[in-house]
Parts: sequence; structure tokens; C-alpha cells
Amino acid sequence: METATPPALWDRAAAEGLDDLGRLVLASNLLGRDPTVTNFGGGNTSVKAVERDPLTGEPVEVLWVKGSGGDLGTAHRASFASLSMSRLLAIPALVESRGMHEDEVVRLYPHCSFGGNPVACSIDTALHAYVPAKAVSHMHADAVIAIAASADAERLCGEIWGEDMFFLPWKRPGYELGRMLADGASAHPDARGALMGQHGFICWAEDWEACYALTLDIIQRAQRYLEQHGRPIPLGQAVARPARPDWSDILPRLRGLTSHEGRKLVCHVDDSEEALAFLDASRGKEMARLGTSCPDHFLRTKVRPLWLEPGELGPQLEEFRAEYRGYYSRCRRPDSPEIRNPNPSLVLVPGGGIVGWARDPRESRITTEFFRNAIRVMSGAEAVSQYIALAEQEAFDIEYWALEEAKLRRMPPEKELSRSVALVTGAAQGIGKATAMHLAELGSCVVLLDRDTHALDQTVEDVQAVGVPEGVVGVATDVTDDAALKRGFAEAVYRFGGVDTVVVNAGVARRGRAAETSDEDYDLLASVLMRAYWQTAAHGLRVMERQALGGSIVFVASKNGVAAGSKAAVYSAAKAFELHLARTIAVDYAAQGIRANSVNPDAVLTGSGIWSAEWRAQTASSLGIAPEDLEEHYRERSLLRREVLPEHVAEAVAWLASEARSSRTTGATIPVDGGNREGFLR
Repeated sequence: METATPPALWDRAAAEGLDDLGRLVLASNLLGRDPTVTNFGGGNTSVKAVERDPLTGEPVEVLWVKGSGGDLGTAHRASFASLSMSRLLAIPALVESRGMHEDEVVRLYPHCSFGGNPVACSIDTALHAYVPAKAVSHMHADAVIAIAASADAERLCGEIWGEDMFFLPWKRPGYELGRMLADGASAHPDARGALMGQHGFICWAEDWEACYALTLDIIQRAQRYLEQHGRPIPLGQAVARPARPDWSDILPRLRGLTSHEGRKLVCHVDDSEEALAFLDASRGKEMARLGTSCPDHFLRTKVRPLWLEPGELGPQLEEFRAEYRGYYSRCRRPDSPEIRNPNPSLVLVPGGGIVGWARDPRESRITTEFFRNAIRVMSGAEAVSQYIALAEQEAFDIEYWALEEAKLRRMPPEKELSRSVALVTGAAQGIGKATAMHLAELGSCVVLLDRDTHALDQTVEDVQAVGVPEGVVGVATDVTDDAALKRGFAEAVYRFGGVDTVVVNAGVARRGRAAETSDEDYDLLASVLMRAYWQTAAHGLRVMERQALGGSIVFVASKNGVAAGSKAAVYSAAKAFELHLARTIAVDYAAQGIRANSVNPDAVLTGSGIWSAEWRAQTASSLGIAPEDLEEHYRERSLLRREVLPEHVAEAVAWLASEARSSRTTGATIPVDGGNREGFLR
């Protein structure tokens, strides 16, 4: 088993002058940012420090420990809970006298809080509180879990770490595991750490520089052992790799099938060579079915993934659901939470990769990363022994743990368009950019298509700043090139699993009465405003039909589609074409829950790509005014005497995109023009 060795990065100069909490933050960041040390959100750290009581001024020993649900790699001072050690040390006697269950102990921790700190402490607080050392580190390194999840874990612990580590058999994280660790440390006074069966390891020292070095040493010793003693092909010889799947077909279907009770998911595809090699291995399917062992892993991965076989997807998903419901029925306890989505959060596609499904692209990526962790654990364990997954009941008790359920309920509410995917054409400026920004603000993943690569790159950065950064993708696309459009939709599907909203916005304008319009201008207007609108909608409809989740098509048309514009004959006719095309889509696709609507802006000059210097000059000339007076002219022309900005149009588009707000609206046209009699729909 070959793994990257975690580098020693402790900086004494940076640590100099920091207080105990500052050094804890420094060490936590160094450890948490290294995937060879722990997984995202995994592990926890602590330090025992003397602080001044804010009320009495007396010195008090305080435990600073990572807050519940936090990530070490991005932790800062406010990420840590602070608890009075004297109160924590009083808990064991209280538990014994009252006969308390370990889950009840969690309710005692807030009463131990020091300094009014509101941060909820980690479920692993007891692991840190009852070890008589100042600095404590608990990590989920793959190389160490490979030993911990092996059939010979206890023997290998002694062989690899000698007297430095003792072995603790599997125990669910919590108070009782903390007491087991304290008893083990008392029985092994020379030990500096413990290997926790199927879980990870914990170690301690009298300062964080030493504890950081010890953490790396424990991991490196496990890595060396696996490299020197492990079998070279632990998961069997590779079988012939199947052809790469057609993601544009498979992912939307999977997305529809894995949605549950109206709650959609988005995906992340891990098609790295490490992932593909596991799927190639002759024992890959056998190992995948065993599931993961580390509690942090299967909270996201579930008890096991779905290994996708060639053939119809529906029956395979139904079989998985039936198995999952059976698992829930067998293992549920009287107080277990209700069953959650019975669909897989991981789908393994031989020849394709590992597909993770979650509520947003960051979570889906982390889900696939956790299974990559599991692959390394399985490979390492099989290389030196035999991989042992958690017993089914133990796995269930973690997955449906009341404390984990409480953590889920504490999560902030999801945004209006979370779990959805929007594709916007002409997205690099004007209405398109404003729409992409607003959809991202509302929680949607957004795919931006535009041919102006420089403007597109900047817009992607701007949209990422207001949305989920991993949920924003830019694809350089000329919408008059159908092959390029197809690639844009393929990228949207590959990155997120499908598309829920298509905003057809890319535009162009040319002046001219009918007899004055050149063939070249006609062809340009027809290709951008008619053919590209139809082809963009058609590509979106095909994805939506595969998903079977409904969807929304929104055309950005124009007031000219209703009110014939002077000296803009073909442009006005093309905009009328768009409006009627949207109505036909509304009629033809209503049975599939797909809605089609339009917005009719007028005179949106700010940030517009259409309102070039030439178009402004031509328009101003036709009106007999100076180009710089156009904004005032259109504002005064409107009934409301208000300028229309891209953001106003974006608000109407977002309303039409939202199933929560416009689910009963299709075939409609919304004017966003400040009030224009000629643009009234009749």
C-alpha cells in the first residue's frame, strides 16, 4: 500500500508567542489539511490550559476541544469549545451514582462550559478530558485505520508500535469509549497513544509541538509497515476495464432515481485512476459490499454503496432500496429516527468511476473522498491481514444515532434553490450574469455558457463569491454551434448530474427594416435568436426527460416580441418566435412537469452585450437623441418612470425557476419593462 508520507510542517517561529489555544489552532490546521492524516471534518484535537475565570479572576484549568461538526483544516479560535476541567472530572461519579446512559452525558457538557462559550463540544470530548496529558490528537489516517480495521489489529498494534500504543476494541464514540481510554492509559503508563478498533487512533503529549510530531510518527510507522509487509495486489488482479459510460445518459437517470420525496441530489464523479483501479479489481465488488468501517465515513457513504451492473438502472435501484429498508427494519430500535432516503449515496460504475450523491456538490465530493479513504483502508487491511467491516447493528447505531440526528437538525435551513442545477446562456454579462448571480445566491448550482472567455472567467469568480464555489462552472460556448451547446450540457450533467432550469438568454441585435436587412444580418439573427433558442431548449428538455423530475425553461425574450420595434424587423420577429416556441414547449411537456415561460425586458442597457456602441448610436439616431441620453429616454418613456436593470430581470427569471414559487405557472410571459403599453399582452 503506497501512500504519501505526511510532511512535518511545524513552524517554531510561527508558534512562538502563541498562547495554548493558538498553538492548538496551528496544529489542528496543519493536521486537518493533510488528507493522509485525517478525512474532511474527521478527527479532533484538544489542549488543557490554565485560563482566568472571567468573574473571579482565579486560574481555572480549561479543556479546549474541537467543536461538534467542525473541520480541523479550517478551524480557528472560535471553532473550539471550552469546558471547565473540574466539572468534567466530576461527571464520572455523577454517571455512576445516577446510572446514566452515555448519551445522557452529552446533556451535561453545556453545564461544564467555561467563559460563556456557545460552541457545542465534540462527541469525543471524553476521549480528551480523561487522558492525563495536556495535548491530545485523535486522527483518522487511512494507514492507521487499515491496521485498526484488520482481523489481526491487536497483534499488529504491538508489532508496529510496541509499548507506545495499546489496543482498544471497537466501541462507539462517546463517553464510555473515553472511560475505556482512561482505564487503558492508567494500565499502560508508558504508552503515548491507543489504536481504536475499526476507528482510528489517539495520542498525547505535554505540548502541541511534541503531540504534532507524535501524530505524524504514528502514521508513518503504519505506512512503513504496510509498504514493507503488505501483499502487492491485495484486492486481486485487474479485470478488463469496461468502456467509459455515457454519463449524459446515465447520470440524469440516476439523479431522478435517487431523489426522494421531492428532494433532489447533485453528484460528483470521481474518475481518478485510484477509483477506476478499485473498480477493476477482481475483488472490488466483494469488498465494496462489506461497506466502510470508520464511523466518519459511513455517515455519508451509508452502510454500503450500489455497484452498478450493465443493464436497466431502475431494477437495480429498487433492489438497493429493498435491501436498505430491510437493513433498517432489522436494526431499528424503539427510539430510532425515521428511515431516511433509502437510495444509495454512492454508485460505483465500473469503467466510469465513483459517483457521490448529496445535497450540494461539496458534500457529494466529500462523500466520494470518504469512499476513497475506505478503498485505502480495505487495501491496507487486506495487504497484511483481513479487512473487517463494522457489524451491521453497530453501523446502524451510528447512522441512526440520536446524537447524529440532533446534529442534522442543527444544520442551517437550505436555500430556496439548493439541490437544483441551472444552465444560463449568454451568462458573462448583463441579464445573463445577473441571473447567474441571483440563482447562485438562492443556492442553485449554475453552469455559465458564453463565447467571451475573458468575461466568462471573471463572471465565474463573481458568481462563486456569492454561491457555493464548487457549484459554479463556466463553459466557453458559441450557442450557434450545436456541438458546442451539446458539450456545455454534457459538462453540466457530468459536474452535477443533470439540469433543472435552462435560461436561454444569449442574444444579438441588428437594426434594419425588412427590405434593408442583409442576408448576413438575417442569418446571424436567425441563428442566435431562433435556432440557438430552439436547440438550447431541446438539449435541456432531453436532460429533463431523462431525469423525470420536471424542470423549468425560461426564455429571455423582449418587449419587441409583442410590440413591433421600429427599424428592427427581423429582431422583433425572432423575439416573437421565442415567445411562441416557449408556449409550444409548455403545451407539449406539461405532462412531464416541465414548465416553459418567458420574460420580456425592455431597454436594459446596463452591462448589456447587445447594447454595443454601434447599437446605441443606431438606436439614438433613430430616436433623434444623443447616445448618452438613452437611459433617461427609456426611463421617462416607461409608465413607472423607472430604469430597468439586469437584476430586475434576474428576479423574474428566478421566480420562474423556483418550483416553490411558480409551480402553477407555464406558458406565461412576464414583462419587466417599467410599464410599456405597447408591450402589454393581449
